[in-house]
Amino acid sequence: MSTRADVAKLAGVSESTVSYAISGVRSIKEETRNKVFKAIKELDYRPHFAAGALAGAKAKALALLFPGGEQGISPVALEYITGAANCAREQGFHLILWPGEDTELKEIQSFSKSGMIGGVLLMEIQLEDPRVNFLRNAGVPIALIGRTADNKGLNYVDRDFSATTKKAIDHLAKLGHKKIAYIQNIRAKSKISVGVDVRNAKEIKTYCKKIGLTVVEILAKNDAESGRNALIELRNNYPEVTAIIGLNDLATIGFVSAAREIGVEIPKDLSIISINTPDNQVHMTWPSLTTIKLPAHQMGRAAAELLMNQIRGVESKNPQQLFVGDLEVRGTTSKSPTKR
Repeated sequence: MSTRADVAKLAGVSESTVSYAISGVRSIKEETRNKVFKAIKELDYRPHFAAGALAGAKAKALALLFPGGEQGISPVALEYITGAANCAREQGFHLILWPGEDTELKEIQSFSKSGMIGGVLLMEIQLEDPRVNFLRNAGVPIALIGRTADNKGLNYVDRDFSATTKKAIDHLAKLGHKKIAYIQNIRAKSKISVGVDVRNAKEIKTYCKKIGLTVVEILAKNDAESGRNALIELRNNYPEVTAIIGLNDLATIGFVSAAREIGVEIPKDLSIISINTPDNQVHMTWPSLTTIKLPAHQMGRAAAELLMNQIRGVESKNPQQLFVGDLEVRGTTSKSPTKR
């Protein structure tokens, strides 16, 4: 079993820095935090809750089941995590990261019953999420970043998919684009129905149909190489498409970065708008990405607040919160080639 020292060695930091990154008790550089999270994932490290309890953190620790899998932790997920960690720390709680596999649910239940953790934050919510049902039935306080198909009685924060996708599509439509595509996470075609994938696709298709736009779907893993392959697929199979909505932050960056390589000039030949690419990544491409920016940090804070209220026995005024992103126009969108 991996230790904190193993994580520190792989990440190239001290053991105390690993503790700060996991618990949020002290602010550290985002780059450093990212290295620690990556090492935690690679080593499948499990935090030792008992140490926190012995230090007097009983019921003052929150477990955050963060998304993992072969694609690792996305930059957007890190913004949610950072927001939740900061909010917890400010109110005397510790946020402890826990790789969110279903096999760990009984272990988390055990820690909750023992008083070592007060509740659980969940991310990457499936429409029919076994984690939600298990933890609720076990009496463990939970709050979600995302939502299930049936959210009765649940505390959650999520994006307003209808309003957010409408902003992206309206921007492209005003520029004269009639045929668009969206880059969807390839997991959408697996047996696991993650709410963000299903709801994004549904709202994009529905609104495009409503206003008379043609839309196609391109599948990609959330990494740069898959984004490059998505661009090649698009140009080979759908040359009539003049605009793209990117739903995967890393794949979208790979898409834009590969354009010049294969002779596509952005935005002259192809416009691209990304939904929820973090601020520290929008300038990683040339031109810089036009985005619909979601307040991920704020959403992470709000989710932590909902969970801490449950632990304290305080009723939240707004237990189910939806957030809308803001349009930030940069260099990857312009008038459709057919309108020039």
